[in-house]
Amino acid sequence: MNIFINFNPTIGSCFIIVLIAIDYLRKYNTDSFQRRLMVLLLGSIFTAMVFDYISLTLERYPGENVNKILYYTWSVYLIARNCCFYFGAVFIDYFAHENNARTRKLSKIINLFLLFYILSVLLNIRFGYYFYISRDNAYMPGMLYILQIFLSYFPILIIMVDIGLAPKNIKSRQILLTIIFVIISAIGAAIDIVFKTTNIIWPCVTAGVLYMYFFIIRTDSKIDNLTGIGNRSSFNEYVKNILYQAVKKEYTFILIDIEQFSEINSLYGHSVGDNALCDIAFTIKSCIRNTDFAARLGSDEFIIVTTGASDVRKIIDRINNTIDVQNKKDIRPYKIYLNYGYDVYKRNFGWQFHDFLMNIEYVKNKDKELRRKNLEMEEMNIGKDTVKNS
Repeated sequence: MNIFINFNPTIGSCFIIVLIAIDYLRKYNTDSFQRRLMVLLLGSIFTAMVFDYISLTLERYPGENVNKILYYTWSVYLIARNCCFYFGAVFIDYFAHENNARTRKLSKIINLFLLFYILSVLLNIRFGYYFYISRDNAYMPGMLYILQIFLSYFPILIIMVDIGLAPKNIKSRQILLTIIFVIISAIGAAIDIVFKTTNIIWPCVTAGVLYMYFFIIRTDSKIDNLTGIGNRSSFNEYVKNILYQAVKKEYTFILIDIEQFSEINSLYGHSVGDNALCDIAFTIKSCIRNTDFAARLGSDEFIIVTTGASDVRKIIDRINNTIDVQNKKDIRPYKIYLNYGYDVYKRNFGWQFHDFLMNIEYVKNKDKELRRKNLEMEEMNIGKDTVKNS
């Protein structure tokens, strides 16, 4: 009877986890660290569900050997279940903050908790303080059962603290990501604890993972595949939020393109041109604040949006200094020069937003024209000096 009672919720959840894993592993634009975390999360969920099903199926089945098997299957289940929640906390932190170093530090803390828990579960097989198997092969809570529950769901507390301490620009994104995975999983866990079953938690966890995966897909659709920063779609959404917000703020838009980018493509090939675009995107990301927005609009054109106007020159100077250092090191077979156009946007100041962007484009083109005239003057002066010296 247990085979059929537990089969339906388990098989459906297992199929969903397997399908998510297959589709996720086919995604080529995820970084290796995120991929590793996601595989660990999905693998631990699948393992926990399988051993949970085996344990529930064998429960109260007669035989001394079954008694011994149940100790091991329940132990593997508890370890895999903890890995599921702990890896989920790490994955959410990395996806929200996109900070490899920060998440690796969190992983070290998580691994210490996991190591302690795994050792305690293995010792439980001998001492039975978390659970024990009765003579009729039934799972029975031990005297430290509450401690085991606390250790299992401790990651929920970690995530809640993480949300509370996160910067404002990350909070909304992190709350959206965790609301299903954490809250719904916690509801499923609470129901299972009260009714002493595990039939509810795995459909809830699977729903949370599915929501998380939809969130990943939605976010990836707003990332430029080549450079890793926002694309035009994310820029349009960002502008839409600005136009519809109630609070009146000033936003500075900085439009950037690469001087003579077409010549880099013509001389060195499109793969080298792609390297130039990635270099600029990386430089922009390193020179702006977490609260600023950056995107690639297309070809060699990038845009930065920052609040206020006081930091514009600082941002441009930081970008130029970084590019100058790269040019002097001769890392690439070309030198990069950038053209800028920027202006401050205020709500209800009489301009349509399209006209505002066209004005920034005009300012950028004037900057480009001035740069070319200066280069021509420099070349002419060098030519005159050469003639004089000869």
